[in-house]
Amino acid sequence: MKTIVVGAGAIGGTVAVLLKEAGYDVRIMCHSNETRKLIEEDGFFLNGAKGEHRVDFICYGDVSEFGEEKFDIVIIATKYAHMAECAKMMLPYIAENGLVVGMQNGLLTDELGAIVGRERAVGCMIGFGATRNGPNDVTMTSKGEFFIGMLDGRTTRTLEVFAEMLKSVLPTQITREIKRRQYSKLIINSCINAVAGITGKTLGEILKDGRARDLFLSIAREGMAVAKAMKINVPKYGAVLEYRMLALSNNSIYNKGCKLVVMMVGKLYSDVKPSTLQSLEKGEKTEIDILNGYFVQMGEKYGVETPVNTKLVQMIHEIEDGKREMSSDNLAEF
Repeated sequence: MKTIVVGAGAIGGTVAVLLKEAGYDVRIMCHSNETRKLIEEDGFFLNGAKGEHRVDFICYGDVSEFGEEKFDIVIIATKYAHMAECAKMMLPYIAENGLVVGMQNGLLTDELGAIVGRERAVGCMIGFGATRNGPNDVTMTSKGEFFIGMLDGRTTRTLEVFAEMLKSVLPTQITREIKRRQYSKLIINSCINAVAGITGKTLGEILKDGRARDLFLSIAREGMAVAKAMKINVPKYGAVLEYRMLALSNNSIYNKGCKLVVMMVGKLYSDVKPSTLQSLEKGEKTEIDILNGYFVQMGEKYGVETPVNTKLVQMIHEIEDGKREMSSDNLAEF
């Protein structure tokens, strides 16, 4: 399967390196001349949870360089803001029976399907963590798993082959209900990104603060209330995050148990610097609108109040605009 990864950031770089090292035909496309030059001259470096790797790639800067090339698997691993543009750009270069895989945060498979066709669009729930250290240098901060699936629940031969490819990276399952799996990741992603973003701290640092643990649970509870209104039966995330339990009780003893689980998550991912925090540190716009902002949007649509997530989205935008500083003091507003 001829595969191209569009976007050589933390997620795209990790997947590209591990697939290529497993023996698959993987190319990279990146619009940054600096990144391309470094990859072509020095290779791509990956360290962390799956050891140290250095891999060479064929690297493209523009679709005009493809010639007659067509790709069986197109993995779009850019940020959300560039996903639609990249999907449209790749349309002429998708092989017959080829698939386009969206590796963005949030629930964007419908949007991808509207561009490339529902019969080509593949949603992906990414369970690992990674941080970009430099243009061609990534650290895989945690292992995890993949769930992949198509919008209508179909399974094609190409999808099965892609699943086998991903299994060389991490445990992978094909699911008929990819939105449920993506929503599960959306909840934990929204908790981690928003809290790190307003405080400016890594997950391990901030979850030592009881106020942050309270906020973590409040974000998740609102997310689950929205899921209930949308009739999404949210599966647990990983081994310990059983979100449905959040809706059962809100007493002090039960909350202590929930907070212990949150602390376990904090220890497991203690060094993780979420993408929202990375973006804010670089002075870039974040993806908060497709994370916590999704709960706000769907809450408005389905009549569910989401005051905590609404406030968090507002705070992150204020930080983006230079009207607020990242600080643990922001927790006091909750």
